[in-house]
Amino acid sequence: MAKESLLQQIQPIVQKTAQAIAEVIGLEVEVADNNFIRIAGTGKYSENCGEIMNAGFVYNHVMQTGKMIMIEHPGYHILCKPCPNYKNCPEYTELAAPIIFRNEVVGVIGLVSFNEEQTNRFMENKEWMVQFIGKMAELIVSNIEEIAEEEENEDGNYTELNLVDLERRTIKRALDEVEGEVRKAEKAAKMLGISRATLYRKIQEYNLTENS
Repeated sequence: MAKESLLQQIQPIVQKTAQAIAEVIGLEVEVADNNFIRIAGTGKYSENCGEIMNAGFVYNHVMQTGKMIMIEHPGYHILCKPCPNYKNCPEYTELAAPIIFRNEVVGVIGLVSFNEEQTNRFMENKEWMVQFIGKMAELIVSNIEEIAEEEENEDGNYTELNLVDLERRTIKRALDEVEGEVRKAEKAAKMLGISRATLYRKIQEYNLTENS
């Protein structure tokens, strides 16, 4: 029996992380390991977790180069040519980033839009999304590190703490991005893909301020 990949060993953590990311930014999330096994996914990607992907051409490029890539028109990019969905891709936009552990690419995390609303939010906040997905890859790596060093807590509490911290830092980053702008709360909420009421509730929940 083949040895589990590092991401397979922390699959529940990766799935919870993917779900937290999706809830925060309103896009679908997928994570694959270096064997092209879908480790985690949300929405349409929640199906077939644990199975080998049959169209991982973009992810293969990311694993080979160790570089993040954004595909603004999936299905028409040169990397999409071998795919059976070439020129007929259901995805609108895709951003894929490597998960790098100790200088080795151990997987890929992808953000995907499937409609115009998601795509517009994606493109309006492209720079922020690029920074965000990099941080999420780092969060997954931090959990791999804990497993590798056998320092995780027996009850796994660190997982929940990391996910809470993920959401808090994401909201704070959005507030920082719009600092000094008019109607900044509205812009931050739009960037995060949540309502202003939800944003205010989260600000109170995490003891943040619009100026923090």
